[in-house]
Amino acid sequence: MQTLMTLRPMERRIFYLLFLSAAALIAVLAGRLLAGPVESAAIVERTARTALAPTLDETIARLRAAAQADPTHAGAHAALGLALLQQVRETADPALYGQAEVALNEALRLDAGQLDALIGQGQLALARHDFRAALEWGQQARALMPYRAEALGILVDAHVELGEYEAAVASAQALVDLRPDLASYSRVAYLRELHGDTAGAITAMQAAVSAGPPGGEPTAWTGTQLGHLYFNSGDLDQAEAAYSAALAGRPDYPYARAGLARVWAARGRTDAAIDALESLVAVLPLPEFLNTLGQLYAGTGRPELAEQQYDLIRVIQQLNAEAGQNVDLELALFEADHGDPAVALDMARLAYDLRPSIHAADALAWASYRAGDLAAADEAMRAALRLNTQDAQLLYHAGMIAATLGRSAEASDYLTRALQLNPYFDFVQAEEARATLALTAANQ
Repeated sequence: MQTLMTLRPMERRIFYLLFLSAAALIAVLAGRLLAGPVESAAIVERTARTALAPTLDETIARLRAAAQADPTHAGAHAALGLALLQQVRETADPALYGQAEVALNEALRLDAGQLDALIGQGQLALARHDFRAALEWGQQARALMPYRAEALGILVDAHVELGEYEAAVASAQALVDLRPDLASYSRVAYLRELHGDTAGAITAMQAAVSAGPPGGEPTAWTGTQLGHLYFNSGDLDQAEAAYSAALAGRPDYPYARAGLARVWAARGRTDAAIDALESLVAVLPLPEFLNTLGQLYAGTGRPELAEQQYDLIRVIQQLNAEAGQNVDLELALFEADHGDPAVALDMARLAYDLRPSIHAADALAWASYRAGDLAAADEAMRAALRLNTQDAQLLYHAGMIAATLGRSAEASDYLTRALQLNPYFDFVQAEEARATLALTAANQ
């Protein structure tokens, strides 16, 4: 990791992160309508400063009309597919994945070398957690155009999720060398975080925020990730400042609102946090929001309400699965805590076979622990810790496994580090960590 991320001078430009931002998609539409069949990347910067930009819904309607007016225009179908992927990000409607896939497939049927469609297919595969397919799409796009940054971004993300960290670092270095901007710096930050360099991750994420266009969705997303880095380090003041800055640029941004709710809960303002999350999930019921709300309900003596959130998570993940998304990893951890450990273990094994990342190893370790297979849990946890990632929940899992195996000193070390790193990492499990730590201290 020492060679990765020499933070070079930043370029203020419109860019893509995982999906196109709404502003860039508007630019794509405007450029195509005015200039005819040209590639989106070539016209983004010329049109991104349009004074009265249409909403994403308006953009999609106009792109549908453009594709219907000229059904042989591969670029129009590709732009529609990319816009639909952005709409998934903003609405969490998994049904849009299928619509995006139809548009992207049609673009490639018309032109097998349509670069935006190849990029879109890679982004779609990432969103569906089909990381082998994403890697293939990214490689195809990079072979066609070696200097397309979005293709490198797909390669970074796919390698990370497949546990291929050296390849991810190499691709990230190539990306930041090619285009030092929000998309590259934010990936640098994540790789630094995975390798245990939290301070370096914060520096890179700060650079990512500074490189973003004011008010843009990717800028708000990156500012929220900066808040998460601070929160995960136990720095509530800086976390609150980062979330508030994201909201200043994009009011009502849901991910930043959820981040603020977690800060309030950590500070003991539980009622305010619950109120904020209740209003948020009424509009955007994402599993991560529902899970935090469930934890807060459980911690305030309302188990029935907590179970309602957990049941809704299962329904939403089922809808995601029906839309083609692989949710085994996410459900494995969830079911290990709230459901059938045997079911969780089956999911974790499937997830680890497909994507042997440290997070999949952690899920396998925790599901094995919950299912009573301590030897398997111990082995998987060693794989999960191999990058020295400074993650409180990861350390908590390691500590609980070590405690059950009777390794009191090791358990005490892991649990102490987890709570020192972030005493608010989970509003239920942090209390379990404290209780277990007290027991291990008594047994030493």
